[in-house]
Amino acid sequence: MEDTEGVALRGSLTPLISQIERERGVDLSQYRESYVERRLGTRLRALGLTTYREYCAYLASAPNEYARLLDALTVNVTDFFRDPPVWDIIRGEVIPSILAEKAAVGHHAVRAWSAGCATGEEPYSMVMAFLAARNPKPERLLLSVTATDLDPIALKTAARAEYDIAKLDHIPLAERSRFVTADERHFRISPEVTERVRFRTLDLFADEPPLALDLILCRNVFIYFTREQQERVTGVFHRALAKGGYLVLGRTEKMSTIVGKSFEAVSSRERIYRKP
Repeated sequence: MEDTEGVALRGSLTPLISQIERERGVDLSQYRESYVERRLGTRLRALGLTTYREYCAYLASAPNEYARLLDALTVNVTDFFRDPPVWDIIRGEVIPSILAEKAAVGHHAVRAWSAGCATGEEPYSMVMAFLAARNPKPERLLLSVTATDLDPIALKTAARAEYDIAKLDHIPLAERSRFVTADERHFRISPEVTERVRFRTLDLFADEPPLALDLILCRNVFIYFTREQQERVTGVFHRALAKGGYLVLGRTEKMSTIVGKSFEAVSSRERIYRKP
């Protein structure tokens, strides 16, 4: 868009941001304003619109546009140990708590779910984080991670466990040296990690979820749902978790009202919750 249009659009951005948060629970304050403007601009140009006011009206009349908008905003990014502050809490608080409670009752089985796992970086990160924990010893940890997505092509990529070398820097050095083999162009995740992950397609609204879970990661999936759908999926997760189990959502997802009905906040900022 031309600069003169951009100035006018910036002046009316707040109502659109409020509408997106109200209808889809997306907290756009997590993004730089210039980034939001650029990504919104791609949708307005595609639709032949010139103002945010027009786009607000279009969203109200064509709610399917939210999916395209959210794709433009999130760019479907996934990576190993994405959002380090979130993983600092998972590694520093969540995993030690799970393992300590298991040890206290003489259990070694841990069950986790990566919902919306895309190409597999998240579930593999989960396994590496558990195996890197000091207690218990890896051979005593009976860890199983169910990794689900609606996209069968993404799941095939995930099951190969082979990634472009550019992603390697996102894996901490200690885990990299232990769980990865690399050449000049690609790296592979070791069987010690991959054998603990089971990939399958799953529809959060129609299929039976895994149960008796200690940890669920479902990040940047809720933003595609209506409030009613978010309520339904929150109920699915609550039933799937064992007492004391943890739920980790995406940092851009403003879910405090819905999740607060059933979960206690561990870190509201990082969207980490626990089932009481």
